[in-house]
Amino acid sequence: MRIAVVTNDFPPRIGGINDYVHQLVRRLPAGSVTVIASTYRGAAEFDRDYPQEVVRLNTEMMLPVPGVRQEVHALLRARRPDVVLFGALWPLGHMGPGIRTKLDIAYGGFSHGLELTGALVPGVLRHIGRHASLLTAVSDWARRKLEPAFGWTGRMPLLPSGIDTAHFHSGVSDQVVRERHALGDAPVVCCVSRLVARKGQDMLIRAWPAVRAAVPRARLLIVGDGPYAGTLHALARAQGVASDVMFTGAVPYAELPSYFRAGDVFAMPCRARWFGFDIEALGAVFLQAAGVGRPVVAGASGGAPEAVRPGETGLVVDPESPGAIARELVALLSDAERRERMGAAGAAWVHDAWSWDVMTTRLQMYLQQALGASPDA
Repeated sequence: MRIAVVTNDFPPRIGGINDYVHQLVRRLPAGSVTVIASTYRGAAEFDRDYPQEVVRLNTEMMLPVPGVRQEVHALLRARRPDVVLFGALWPLGHMGPGIRTKLDIAYGGFSHGLELTGALVPGVLRHIGRHASLLTAVSDWARRKLEPAFGWTGRMPLLPSGIDTAHFHSGVSDQVVRERHALGDAPVVCCVSRLVARKGQDMLIRAWPAVRAAVPRARLLIVGDGPYAGTLHALARAQGVASDVMFTGAVPYAELPSYFRAGDVFAMPCRARWFGFDIEALGAVFLQAAGVGRPVVAGASGGAPEAVRPGETGLVVDPESPGAIARELVALLSDAERRERMGAAGAAWVHDAWSWDVMTTRLQMYLQQALGASPDA
């Protein structure tokens, strides 16, 4: 089966959707996919060793406008794939019906969090869904929100984020990270994510005075960068915990497992914002943290609770309550045996059911079913 993937979200650009598309595509049979992507610094070096063909349009942001449509249609005419998949269905998925009617090529794609915003505007997503062959959702919560908006009630299969089990595993060492950030043997809570208000790093900082009072040597390791960085630095100073909060900035993907492992507990109390326009559809970081054997604390928001087995692999908390967050963090930091038990259970769960190999096999099955192809096609 020949596949074309049209996407703005692709490495070397960093982000959850970029990694999602990359991990699925690179595991499909080598040479079976053409990725049509926007460009980004470092793209030529990345593309050179990629196992699939990558064609970059001369723009950092593709939109479904006439010029982009013409370029994409020309590339598709030349390659004649069996199906076109959009790395994120909104907004590029609006090109799908034209690809179906003008080129007679089936189309589909992956939904994430951004489509949930489109679902709040009547009719915006229905145009994409009308002639699509395959639309996927990353969580059951997201599926319930999106199916009516796409006009696909009862038809959207689940294709959540996976983890790279060769990269995220319990044998990863945290020694370099602890030395780099002078953490020593202090109890550490780690949060890895883009620094934006939805992720809840501010609530961790607000909870930290209570955590420090109960666990005096505890440190908070905030990994990532983003527009909320200045606000978070100021908040740490205002809360009197600046010396306890380590901001690492952006970290290379290859080093992320060690950062996850450096936290005795992983916490991201994500929450909904802007009346539900800004919300977590799942949260791949919870899976990555579990993959290295750490218990996770997730916000009770959107699809995030689906990445946790409450009481078994981690906990789900009220993301608007610093007191509730502090209580759960203190309880975990004070009970090494419980942390070990949860971490081991989480690693076993995600390595068994949430690997990218599992998700890629699932995608291939969905495509075969949607296009009526034989398993060997």
